[in-house]
Amino acid sequence: MLSFRITLLLVVLSASFALAQPASFPSTDEVQQLKQDALRILGTILHDGSESDRLGAVNALVRNGGQEVVPLLTQALLNDRAPFVRRAAAEGLAKYRSAEAVSALRQTALDDEIPSIRWASGVALVLWSLDERAIVVRLLQESSTLAAAAVSLQDSFNLQKFPTALWLLAQSAFANAFSDRDTYNVVERAAMLKALAHMNTVSVTPLLRQALNALEEDPFVRGAAAFALGVLDVKEAGPDLIATLDSDLEALQLAAARALGRLGDTRAIAPLTKLLKEARVAEVRAAAATALASFGTATLSSLAQSLQTDASPSVRQAALQSLATLGGPEATRSVLAFIGSGYLQNCDPNACSNLALDTLVALAKLGQGALAVLLVSATLNSVRDSLPFLFLFAESNLVRALSEVGRVQPELFNSLLNDSSPFVRALGVSSLSNVQSCLARDTFIHIITPKEDTFVRRAALEGLSPCAVYDDITLFVSYLTDRDRRVRVAGLSALAQHGDTRAVAPLRSTMNVESVATRIDAADASLTYAVRIMKLNALLNCSSARRTPDRVLACLER
Repeated sequence: MLSFRITLLLVVLSASFALAQPASFPSTDEVQQLKQDALRILGTILHDGSESDRLGAVNALVRNGGQEVVPLLTQALLNDRAPFVRRAAAEGLAKYRSAEAVSALRQTALDDEIPSIRWASGVALVLWSLDERAIVVRLLQESSTLAAAAVSLQDSFNLQKFPTALWLLAQSAFANAFSDRDTYNVVERAAMLKALAHMNTVSVTPLLRQALNALEEDPFVRGAAAFALGVLDVKEAGPDLIATLDSDLEALQLAAARALGRLGDTRAIAPLTKLLKEARVAEVRAAAATALASFGTATLSSLAQSLQTDASPSVRQAALQSLATLGGPEATRSVLAFIGSGYLQNCDPNACSNLALDTLVALAKLGQGALAVLLVSATLNSVRDSLPFLFLFAESNLVRALSEVGRVQPELFNSLLNDSSPFVRALGVSSLSNVQSCLARDTFIHIITPKEDTFVRRAALEGLSPCAVYDDITLFVSYLTDRDRRVRVAGLSALAQHGDTRAVAPLRSTMNVESVATRIDAADASLTYAVRIMKLNALLNCSSARRTPDRVLACLER
């Protein structure tokens, strides 16, 4: 299978060279020099830059560096004044099997004054080798670092990086520490419960139910227990969770409603419906509306009523999303009735903008794309005066909604791209890029002209960047020092991912401009470019002597 993949890669590479314009690539020495220039720039910033710039430099090194970045990351880990920079360096050093890195990580795991950095260093060590587990055991025995571990591992993203071979140690430590209210605060104890849930610790179910039902317990902790019961899919906890819906503690109601939505216990339909109608806090009613979508069409009428009558736009939005999830003729009729009620036309745009956007998404999901296109036009016309404000603060939400509509009604893009407003055209370009990606390449190139509005041109550059070919380099070079960082990043990314020899000089010159932020971005791109070209050169060299795929693999591994 591996041999087939290598053969396929070689075929694709050969085809790409045949179809693309002629390109040349720099020598290994040239690439190494560019790489050294980038490391020098980032090293200077690590020494002299602001805290945010130093963090940016560390992140660039971690993303793209090889063993040669270890001294710089080690320096940042041991000497930087900012805890978040040291923590980022510790997490990044986990990638490198280096005696220098291991020595530094051991030192900070045992001696750093910040518990979260000690924990990050310990995790980095065991990611390198489970032989370092003794340090993690020690950290889990100390209250400050155990608390830091809980706060970290409650995040499922961080947990994915923690070796499963050590889960049992963490599970035992959290379960035993949870009852110690004198040592650990409510945030830390709640984090323990969430981490236990993400580690699928079914054995703590009695502990979770006890915490949920303990009236003297902090509501935040009880809410974490409800969350954990939902994640663990503890069906027998259904009655306990239903009972907490009658609590006057909003945080607990919120967590219980979400957990019941996960469990799908039909006994919860009536109490959740009551919560949707009667809860004082809009966020709780919205959670009930979201949870009710888990129970199928039996909840349609309650959701439709909430969509039509609730005083809060956010609750109506949750009901709308649930109806769109359920789908079907009745849900569609409910959404159309809501649109016909005139609520959106009379609602303050500041309060109802997200509801209006999700209405468009719901129509697209329910097979009413043509109506959604009409509503897009009407909505944009009604907020013409506010478009600069909306574009500034809600661009991503607008693009998301327009992309969903355009996905089912592609004619929307023609309307957006020909609009008189540059803000609408920019939204059209971004949503077109989301839906059609490189199929819209010619459109992007046509738009990228000096006469075009800056926002529209930026959207086109961002759309074209992942689709760039060698001969686009000249186009992107002119934007490498643009005042708009998104424009700069689009240009630098195009050179890094798709540039040939012609990218070297612009990357090097951009690393030497006055702006520190631009130098970091350029150094980051230069490292990406160097890694890519070196891999490409290695592949071409290994495949140049008519080797079999197995021999190509052996060559690459050397």
